[in-house]
Amino acid sequence: VETPTRSRRTAAALLLAAGLLSACGSDTVDLSEGFFGTVVAEEPRAALLARDVLVDGGSAADAAVTTFFALTATLPSSVGVTASGSCVVHDPQTKTIQRLDFLPRPSSDRANATTLPLAPRAMFALHARHGRKPLAELIIEGERIARFGAPVSRAFAQELAQDGSALAGDPAAAALYLPGGRPLPQGIAVSQVELAATLARLRSEGVGTLYSGGLSRAFIDGAAAAGYSVDADRLRDALPTWSPVTDIEYDNHFWGMAAPTRADIRLGQAALGMILHEEDWSDGEDDDRAHLLAEALNQATLLAGNDAPITPEALEQAMARFSADRRGLAPPLPRLAATLGSTAGKRAGATAFFAVDRSGLGVGCAVGLGAPFGTAKLMPTLGTFVAPVQGEAANGPGAFALVVGNVNTGQFHMAVSGSGGRRALSAVIETALDHWVREIQIQEVPSLPRSHFAGGANTLFVEPDMRPSAVEGLRRRGYEVAPTEAIGTASAFRCVEGLPRREIRCGVAKDPRSTGLMFFEFGG
Repeated sequence: VETPTRSRRTAAALLLAAGLLSACGSDTVDLSEGFFGTVVAEEPRAALLARDVLVDGGSAADAAVTTFFALTATLPSSVGVTASGSCVVHDPQTKTIQRLDFLPRPSSDRANATTLPLAPRAMFALHARHGRKPLAELIIEGERIARFGAPVSRAFAQELAQDGSALAGDPAAAALYLPGGRPLPQGIAVSQVELAATLARLRSEGVGTLYSGGLSRAFIDGAAAAGYSVDADRLRDALPTWSPVTDIEYDNHFWGMAAPTRADIRLGQAALGMILHEEDWSDGEDDDRAHLLAEALNQATLLAGNDAPITPEALEQAMARFSADRRGLAPPLPRLAATLGSTAGKRAGATAFFAVDRSGLGVGCAVGLGAPFGTAKLMPTLGTFVAPVQGEAANGPGAFALVVGNVNTGQFHMAVSGSGGRRALSAVIETALDHWVREIQIQEVPSLPRSHFAGGANTLFVEPDMRPSAVEGLRRRGYEVAPTEAIGTASAFRCVEGLPRREIRCGVAKDPRSTGLMFFEFGG
């Protein structure tokens, strides 16, 4: 006899093919009942575990928390107990979008400070407000992966191959992830015993143990062993914060952006807000849109560098500085290179994910370690990497999540997440606007060519399939156009009439550039 939980698992198993088809970009699906939700993550095993949580009756918050703790074991190059970041949450009950900030904060006033480990307490706060399942059940999956081992995924193998050389200077990290001096390849099982012990204590003793319990001493001692100072009082008092998202209102919807740092949040909100207020994303040709995005990113760097509110007036002033072309202009200042990067290559150190459930609760998170593998020093007492207070500039990590909800009905409408460096912001914005404003079918959006404006020498990176006429148009505007293989990753989920709704019409767009998975789960 099947229990309700087993029935839900059976339904998910029977419809796994449908979920995988959606993960690869299927047609829009019309459903009248049995919708469980959707989830996307850049590491497949974390996505699978989050999907199981939704199918078993968990909320989108439960799925997001599961994703985070699973990623600490499956993608330690970008996520860990020491990670920082933010989440945006669409709450259908209060008809609001809230941001949960757990941004980087120094562990002391000394020069050798590290970042306070705020992510576990943030996941506790997210669960306390929106969770349904016991928190221990959401932590234990990551603990099991760390303890018993699991094959290295393609996502982690790629990040190890690209940035793993930084671990050579730390014997503990090198022994675990660079055996014999070579990065672990895809498919090789790896167990992380110290990390498993940390997750077990968070599960059994409660998350508070990391801040004022026995695990706090392990964190302080582990940081000291790695050469970093931690103020015990500052660790104890470290709390994430909730705040309403009202910066961008467009088409009767609030648009909320999450990123691992405050500067990146403001950069994303400002650039997106300027384009939406400009209201001409659907006009012109591909080169016009690429120029509009480049100029928005250019001007957004001015707004991102301070704490002034991103108001409609501020956006109007920034738009007034838009240049029709870039010929004769001085090369972008170093601030542009530092904020937008100067290359288009993929960069580890941060990732984004989202989950949406049948009630219309939508959660998008972006978390990171400030650099690939953080400081590249493994904290032996916790099995996680020490994270720097100041993350890498220029071509450092970046990840973004966007959640859109109707301010009048309280219905969820869209979520987008992107990873791979700061150029992921361009991928997220283009994906969202190509669907919402240009009204291109969501499953077709990931195949469209992307562009990203980097600072440095006025370079505009474009993907190879951008039309030659558009490339020539950008050169005429004064850009140094540089072809690149791929610009970030961005996957999206959209319900046209919103969630919750008795009859729903939703679609998914999983980015083929991504090594992760996306599921759109339903059953009869």
